[in-house]
Amino acid sequence: MIFITLSVIQSVLILVTFKLFDRFRIDNLQAIVINYIVAVIFGLTITQTAWTPGGLIRFDWFPVALLLGAMFICTFFIFALSSQKVGVAVTSVTSKMSLVIPVIASMFLFGESLNWLRVAGIVLALAAFYLTLSQKGPIEWKAKYTWIPLLVFAGNGIVDTTMKYADHYFIKDDLVLFLSIVFFTSFLIGLTILIFRMSGKKAKMQWKHIAAGIFLGLINFGSTYYMLKAISVFESSVVFPVTNAAVVGLSGLTGYIVFKEKLSRMNWAGIGLALLAILIIAKA
Repeated sequence: MIFITLSVIQSVLILVTFKLFDRFRIDNLQAIVINYIVAVIFGLTITQTAWTPGGLIRFDWFPVALLLGAMFICTFFIFALSSQKVGVAVTSVTSKMSLVIPVIASMFLFGESLNWLRVAGIVLALAAFYLTLSQKGPIEWKAKYTWIPLLVFAGNGIVDTTMKYADHYFIKDDLVLFLSIVFFTSFLIGLTILIFRMSGKKAKMQWKHIAAGIFLGLINFGSTYYMLKAISVFESSVVFPVTNAAVVGLSGLTGYIVFKEKLSRMNWAGIGLALLAILIIAKA
């Protein structure tokens, strides 16, 4: 359970870090780009897989790594925006409720069966999704931002499905190298966007953005690494729901206690229902 625990802690830290970015005026794009190159350096330092730049294309997972790299930075940026605009608790629930996407996809990709308990879990998850995004009560975020957590839901679900696909068919003993290439692809895309933006606005890199990116890179790599390590030890049908339930619960408490986020009774009911849905899917 140590892998799951470490993944949960670092996943919550990512949410908290993005929330603090807004408070301390950290540029999301600069920090995210630095985050990815830090993750790449860390990964290539600890990998035990022999590799050469010209030989990377020979790995079966290489095309998937490139695809995931593009998906990672898009989802990560939306994740940051959601934490800042709608809060830690709502972002956490919508991102973790996305487990219904890989659960449904697993039926088609991996031949997993669909039973009534799993159906009940999916229905509850969708109900929890609706309640969490409900605009009734003393909430702090505006209805115009509803599209952001919706994108978090879809993006996270597609990323998790693709990660599971890569782990099932391609990844062997080269997990760290695989992640390093994923993060390097994200870095190249982010760097291209950053250079284009800085040339237009003549913005400059600042040390506070670099420092924030370094910290984010370490916990981002750790969260993903320990999640995939957990999948290699336990069944994904157990890892994803248990991890998601823990992140939802801990993030909700963190948002309420640390950031004083205001949620309505319906929002809290949605968080509770999300926990129940996750645990039901875990038992299915």
